[in-house]
Amino acid sequence: AAYDEALQIRRRLAAANPETYLPDVAMTLINLGNLYHNQNDVAAAQAAYDEALGICRRLADTNPDTYLPDVALTLNNLAVLYSHRNDVAAAQAAYDEALHIRRRLAAANPETYLLDVAGTLNNLGNLYHNQNDVAAAQAAYDEALQIRRRLAAANPETYLLDVAGTLNNLGILYRDRNDVAAAQAAYDEALAIYRRLAGANPDTYLPDLAMTAVNLSIFYLKSLPDQDKSLAHAGEALTAAGPFVEVLPACQEYARAALQVVEAWGIDAEAFFEETLKDY
Repeated sequence: AAYDEALQIRRRLAAANPETYLPDVAMTLINLGNLYHNQNDVAAAQAAYDEALGICRRLADTNPDTYLPDVALTLNNLAVLYSHRNDVAAAQAAYDEALHIRRRLAAANPETYLLDVAGTLNNLGNLYHNQNDVAAAQAAYDEALQIRRRLAAANPETYLLDVAGTLNNLGILYRDRNDVAAAQAAYDEALAIYRRLAGANPDTYLPDLAMTAVNLSIFYLKSLPDQDKSLAHAGEALTAAGPFVEVLPACQEYARAALQVVEAWGIDAEAFFEETLKDY
């Protein structure tokens, strides 16, 4: 309701003074698109993003330095929306254009835009991976990781999380192609980063720790069978996810997956759960 009222006001202002107020209309439409997307209202989200993109393109025609970042942002949001509805061709086209713009912006101002380049590359890696294009996925992830490592070297508090996220994605990719050693190395490094981050800020980073811990528990169940390591990581995932299972659906999934690993080893999941969380 607040966004709708803001949009109505900004449309009225933009009708009288477009140069001043059209950017505000576009930003409100992007916010509405995000809201609709989170509510799984795909049609409304696309309509909002499409209108925002049209406005941003028009603004960028006359002032590219100011508004090309908004074009790239809206394209990236549209690509995520297309991916979620399995429109692969549209998603790739939107990601490719967003990446092209962001590379151009980063060439002139790397401190501001390299992070966005890495984000789009990571998203493209996910898209390629989902389409079983392993070579393209790895190339995208590798470049994203290289950028994120460079950013994290200068500012670890801000960018280490992104490094770990790409490492986790690479771990999944390597696991799926049976490159066991590479998967293990990527997962282990990602988990070490999440442990470090969660040690300083558990409320923010324990869910990420749970994600990679459960991935490792599955890895040691299926890819490199080792019961002790698999169960240890399942327990770590349960402990990390436990405080959030009532509020974060992802943590519910991590906990469920961890217990499925326990059952796959022939161990009573309820007893394992109670033993793992007895001190919490």
